[in-house]
This record gives sequence, structure tokens and C-alpha cells, in this order.
Amino acid sequence: MNRKVYLFALLLILAAAASISAKVVHGGHTVSSEYSRHLWRINMTMNITGKGSRAKVRLTLPRDNARQTIYNEHFENDEMVFYVRERPDTNRIGFWRSELLDGRKTLQYTFSAQLKSLMYDIPKDAHLSVEPFKTYPVDFHRWLEPSEFIQSKDVIIRRHLKKAIGREKNTAAVIRKLFDFVRGQVRYRSEKGSKDAKETLKKLTADCGGQARLFCALSRAAGIPSRLAGGIILTGGTKNTTHVWVENYVAGKWIPFDVVNDHYASIPNHYLELYRGDYYLFKYVGLSKFEYFFFIDVENMPPVDNRWSLYALPIHFQAFAKVLLLIPMGALVVAFCRSVIGIPTYGTFGPILLALAFQEISLQMGIFFLSVVVLTGWVLRKILDHLKILVIPRMAIILTMVVIAVLAMMVVGSYFGAKNIFYISLFPMIIITWIIERFSVTQSEDGTLAAFQTSLGTIAVAAAVYYVIRMHAVRIYLFAFPEILLIIMALLLVLGRYTGIRVMELWRFRELNRLKGKTSL
Repeated sequence: MNRKVYLFALLLILAAAASISAKVVHGGHTVSSEYSRHLWRINMTMNITGKGSRAKVRLTLPRDNARQTIYNEHFENDEMVFYVRERPDTNRIGFWRSELLDGRKTLQYTFSAQLKSLMYDIPKDAHLSVEPFKTYPVDFHRWLEPSEFIQSKDVIIRRHLKKAIGREKNTAAVIRKLFDFVRGQVRYRSEKGSKDAKETLKKLTADCGGQARLFCALSRAAGIPSRLAGGIILTGGTKNTTHVWVENYVAGKWIPFDVVNDHYASIPNHYLELYRGDYYLFKYVGLSKFEYFFFIDVENMPPVDNRWSLYALPIHFQAFAKVLLLIPMGALVVAFCRSVIGIPTYGTFGPILLALAFQEISLQMGIFFLSVVVLTGWVLRKILDHLKILVIPRMAIILTMVVIAVLAMMVVGSYFGAKNIFYISLFPMIIITWIIERFSVTQSEDGTLAAFQTSLGTIAVAAAVYYVIRMHAVRIYLFAFPEILLIIMALLLVLGRYTGIRVMELWRFRELNRLKGKTSL
């Protein structure tokens, strides 16, 4: 029988190893925890409220270019009509439309992005064109002409252009002087609405949009094709701010410049481009309320284009999948602690669920809360025993007490400003209720000492599971290679055939060892 179990376990390990090897060799995965490129996961959420009339929402969508690759796009349209319109040489536009929108809707756009940083060298021998409209093709004329917010032919703009560059004709030198002029003269200030180029020059204060428009206007006035680019500076977490920079066309290349963050002829690997030109990221009509935010996450793993990969899941489901993957790992720890070490616990899944709850608050706070609730429930259980209450109503009363304790702790946490205590609501209340019941039964059958020993064992195993599943490597590798679950199954098969002495039994029967030693003497 053992041979069959070990053979089956070996087959599971070989299957997992073969699948992981295929991913590493042919699928572009990596087994290194440090990867030179970042995989970004972005979720754009728009909460909209209609007026009871026709409504439309427009969103500029990212597209592939020399430094960014977009894949695994997922749209949630909440019963609105959705379509994408491609505009050559500029932007992809996503439209949500409803003929009669009344009430609240939630629209979501989730995708993955692979980005890289770029640095450019501006040729030293390039010079300004005397007649740029003849030098550049017709397609570039829109990047030379003035616009509503980029007044490149304005007298004041041209006057400051002469002050900034003098008689300089070298393209690299001109761009450097214009960059330094805007960065040195205009002070950054966050504003609700961006200024145009002329207003920025007048006030000498502006946000990224105003400074980018001024730099773009000066570049166009100098005869250099110039356009705005907008997107998001990616950092992990939630945000609702965007960023604008400039791209100048020099020697056959569009070269990026970010005056605000001092990126000259370069762009870092956390700038996600969403649109080109002086556009708005969002536009909408027929709405009484519009709110949006971005949820951004990053993993040190390669991109996965396989539609069957966990990376293809929408970002809000990925977090749930990561939790599911941790449960078998927790079960392995519990099985080892009970079968090999011999630590008693209240059930198999109790320590796992407690450890998952400990992830959201500190381990110390979780143990304190669990101890208080179990002891309080035990006292209540004793009182109910004297009242001769039936089992089901008794369990329901204890569950109600647990809920009251959770709510009380949340109120106390709110009063003292400890907002992490709010996550106590994630505690598995049914499991805690069951632990209270088992504590009372064990105390009546095996004594108070045995009940407390099992309680301490449950907490100790939950703490062990907590430390294992919170390891960064465990989370990363399980999500990238879920085949590891087959290896966990193999280890559990081996543990299932373990018949050796447990570690705790060595301590329990220590007196026999002493007697054996004396007898041998």
C-alpha cells in the first residue's frame, strides 16, 4: 500500500515539475523572485449616475508602442453598449452608451501593461528648419500649428521664445534652453483645471498640464513638431490623478520630455501612456455624477499572454484567487503540525481560516481578540448549560455573542483611531463559535487543562500558518505556478501514511526514557 501511495505522490511531483519546466522554457515564465521587468495590473473604475436621458462616456485606451505592451484587456459594461474606435496615429477610444440611463452604473476597464524606460540622444548636428511646414510632411502640420490651449503663434509666446534661445539654431541646444526656461521660470502648483500656454506664461504657476502646454507652444514656435502625451504615473495602490508630458519630433523620433519631474529626453518605466495630443482622458454627457479611480498593482513576474493563466483574470478576482491558493498551503502546515509534531487543534480548517484573518490585522491583535471572545463565549456557554438550552438555540446565542463582540471591537477601534481593527469583521465567526463549543465539550470530557492545551495548540498552528502564507515568495510562486498545488497534494499523501512517533509524544513519554535508562544501568 505504501508503495502505491509513494508512486502516486511521485507522479504528482513529476507532473508539476514537467508543467513548471514547460512554462519556464517555452512560456516565458521565470523561477527567479527578482525579475528585471515589471508587470503592471491596472483597473480603471468609473461610477456614473444618469439623468434619465441618453448618456455616453468616452475613455482613451492605451495602445502598444515602442515602450509599452498592452494585453489581457477586460471590460465590464454593466448592461451599457460598448465599442472601441481606433483612430490612426493618435488614440484608441472606448465608448459606453445608453439610450436611457437612470440610476447608478459601474464601468470597469482592467488590463496588464509591460513597460520599459527609454533614453534618447538628440543629434548634435540637427538644426532648426527655416520653413518647418515645407520640411515636415502634411501629417505633422497639426503638431506645428497653434491650438486653443497651445498658442504657439501668440506674440507673448514668441517674445519669450527669443529671450530663451536668442540666436541659437542648434536643435539640441534650443530644446535644452526651452526645457530649462519652463522648469526654471514656472512653479509647480496642483490645480483643478490646467492652464493654457499663455495663461501659464502669465501666472508662472501651473500643474503638469499647464507646463507641458507652455513647453509644447515654445517648441512649435521654434519650428519643432511637438505634442502632448498623457497617462498615469504607476505606483501601487489607488489614485485618481493623471499626468501630462511632451513629445518633440527630432531626427525621425518622438522624444519625451517631462518638465515637472525633470525627465529630459527620457521616460521611466512607470509612465503609462493613455493618449497623445491635447485630449481629456474622460468625456461624458447625460450624467449627473461621474467618479473614477485607478487601482494599480505590480508583480515581479513576466507577462503571461496565455488566456488560461491566472494573470488573465480580472484584477479584482486575482486577489481572491491568491487567497484560494494559500488554503492548501495552510492545510499542509496543519497536517504536518498534527501528524508529525502532534499539536492538538480544534479541527483542520479552523487554524487556516484564523491565519487568513490574521493577515488583515496584526498577529498579536488577532490572538488577543480570539482569546477574549473564546473565554467570554465559554462563560456564556456555562450559563446556558444551567438554563438547559437546546443545542441549536445555544449555538445561535453564542454566534450572536461573537457578532456583538466583533462590532464592539470595531467601535472601540474607530474611537481610538485604530482603523486596522475594522478588519476584525473578516474573522470566521462560525469557526469561532464552533471553537467555543468544542472548548466547552473538551473541558467537560477531558478536563480544563486539555481544553486550554487544545486552544493553545490551535493558536500556535494558526500562527505557524500565518507566517508561512505571508511569505512573499510563497504568494508569488503559487500564483505564477499553481502546479505547486500538485506537489502539496503529494506531500499530503506522504503525510497521510506517516506512522512514526510524534514529537509531542517524545515529551509526553519522557519518563519511560528515564526508566529505560535506569533499567539499562
